[in-house]
Amino acid sequence: MLENLHQTPSPTGFVVANDMDVKRAYMLTHQARRFNSPCLFVTNHDARFFPNLKKDKQNFKFDRIACDVPCSGDGTLRKNLGLWKRWDEHYGHGHHPMQLDILKRGFALLKKGGRLVYSTCSFNPIENEAVVAAALTEWQGRIELVDVS
Repeated sequence: MLENLHQTPSPTGFVVANDMDVKRAYMLTHQARRFNSPCLFVTNHDARFFPNLKKDKQNFKFDRIACDVPCSGDGTLRKNLGLWKRWDEHYGHGHHPMQLDILKRGFALLKKGGRLVYSTCSFNPIENEAVVAAALTEWQGRIELVDVS
């Protein structure tokens, strides 16, 4: 996202990158230093409760949001051998409520007409399609699913 923002000589936007895990937020900060960009803010919040940002005393709304939510990670089984020992067919079911809460918070922070991408590294339909279906039901008439292919 930051690379895309810097496609123009004078970027007019900014990126807020959030990670609840302090070590991952630090690593993100460290990795992003190579861009030397004044357009990046790294935060460390539980995304379900990401705070409202204010602009002119109004809640700021984002043009684009990427919700890369915590998940079971079963899509990484090939490279994450330790996951094989913990995995069972119900491993990802406990993530669904948190993932849905993060997605709903993302919609609350999104500007009308904005775009939100929901992402996991899981194959589990309960962590993917079921979360999206629940959000579409709850936000019916206010959001729409779009084909990006």
